[in-house]
Amino acid sequence: MAKRKSFDEKSKGMHKTRKLIIDTVFGREDNTQKVFGYEKETEQKREVGETWVDSDGKEWRQEKGFKTIVTEMDDVRDFLHKLSHCSSEDCKTVQYSWADKKLISKTGMCTTCLAKFETELRADGTFAFYEDYKITLNKLGYVRDYKDKIEEALRGVKQQMEIITEDGKVEKWEWQVDIEKVKEDLKKDIDGAYNAIEELLLRKIALEEKLIELNHRELVKK
Repeated sequence: MAKRKSFDEKSKGMHKTRKLIIDTVFGREDNTQKVFGYEKETEQKREVGETWVDSDGKEWRQEKGFKTIVTEMDDVRDFLHKLSHCSSEDCKTVQYSWADKKLISKTGMCTTCLAKFETELRADGTFAFYEDYKITLNKLGYVRDYKDKIEEALRGVKQQMEIITEDGKVEKWEWQVDIEKVKEDLKKDIDGAYNAIEELLLRKIALEEKLIELNHRELVKK
C-alpha cells in the first residue's frame, strides 16, 4: 500500500490562492507565503473569541482552531440568541421550558432568574415602582396602537363603499348611518387617546426618575 501523503506534500504545486483559502479555513500556519496583507495576522497568536481588522478592512474572529470573517449575520445571530436565552450572567437553567422562553422574550430572563431578581427589588423597596413602570409601559403601547387604528378608520370611513366580487363585478354599499356623526365620534376617541398618551408619558418620566434615584438605572427602558 502506497504511503499516504501529508498535506504539505500534496499542496506542492497547488495554486497559492487555493492553498491560502484551505490554510485559512483549517487554521494552518503558512510559513512559505505571505500575501494579501495577512502577514501580521498569521504571525500573531490570537485568543479564541478575539476579533481584529486586517489591512484590507475585513473583520476577523478567532475560533477554536480556525479564524472566520465577521459578517452582518453575526449581529442577527446575536440578536436572536438574546431573544431566546436568559440575560442573567449567573443563570443556571439548563433547559428552558415553554414558560421560560415566553418570559425571556418579554423580560430577557427565565422564570427562576426573574423571581430572584424581583425578590431583590422587593428587599430594597424598588419593586412597587418597577411594577408600576412596567404597567405604564404596557398601557402606553396599547393606547398608541389604539390611536393608530382609530386614525386609520377615520381616514377610510365613507358614506358609500365599493366592493369587488369574485366574478369581477363592482358592488356599491351605502351605510345607513350619519357618517359625519361617526367621524365626529372617532375624532373624540383620537383626542382622548392623545390625552391618555400625554398622561402616561408624564407618569413614565416620573417613574424613571424614581428608579434612577433608587440606583436602578438598568430598569429604565431606552
